[in-house]
Amino acid sequence: MTDRLWYVSYGSNLLRERFFTYLTGSDDSSEFGAHPTAPSTALPAEEKWLWIDHALYFAGVSKRWTGSSAFVATTVDATNRSVAHGYLVDRRQFAHLAAVENVVGSVDIGATETLAIGQWSQLAVDREGENFRGKYDALLRLPDLGGQPAFTLTSSIVREPGEPSSRYLSTIRRGLLSASIDLDVDAYLQAAIERSGTITSEHRDSSSTTARCSPTTEKQ
Repeated sequence: MTDRLWYVSYGSNLLRERFFTYLTGSDDSSEFGAHPTAPSTALPAEEKWLWIDHALYFAGVSKRWTGSSAFVATTVDATNRSVAHGYLVDRRQFAHLAAVENVVGSVDIGATETLAIGQWSQLAVDREGENFRGKYDALLRLPDLGGQPAFTLTSSIVREPGEPSSRYLSTIRRGLLSASIDLDVDAYLQAAIERSGTITSEHRDSSSTTARCSPTTEKQ
């Protein structure tokens, strides 16, 4: 598999300057807080705005943002598509991103070499008894972009619904407003917030079924 892959974002990383902190690093004075520098600080080779057939919702509690975090369902849902921003990065950068998103020192992303489109695999994350670690522990393969494999990170379980903080929503909104797509941003975000409160056990069961399709997936 090629050394480059697409990281496809749908939350705060929709905003280019927010995502770049994962590559170039930032300190406590940054708008987005402290981030360690990636093994390579090279900016993405390409960027692309797109829609993905996975529903956006908010759940759990974010240590950085204080409110709930954004996730997408692991199951395909063409009726509740999500706006996404793809960044073509190298594998080391993506592995670094996965580790920082899960608040751990490192993460093995070897499953990027075996996952089929539409499958997901649970990343092995040591949570050390802290629930803010490992929230983005599901590696989901999306349809290829320009012949290159595309992936996003989400949750392996359907967490408790919650409300995102105004600061977090503002960052996502800024990202969406920078997109070259026709979108009612406020209506889009409100629909995602309302969807968060109606996640059902059926959705949870469907996610588990999808997980079993992947030989590299472990149940949580």
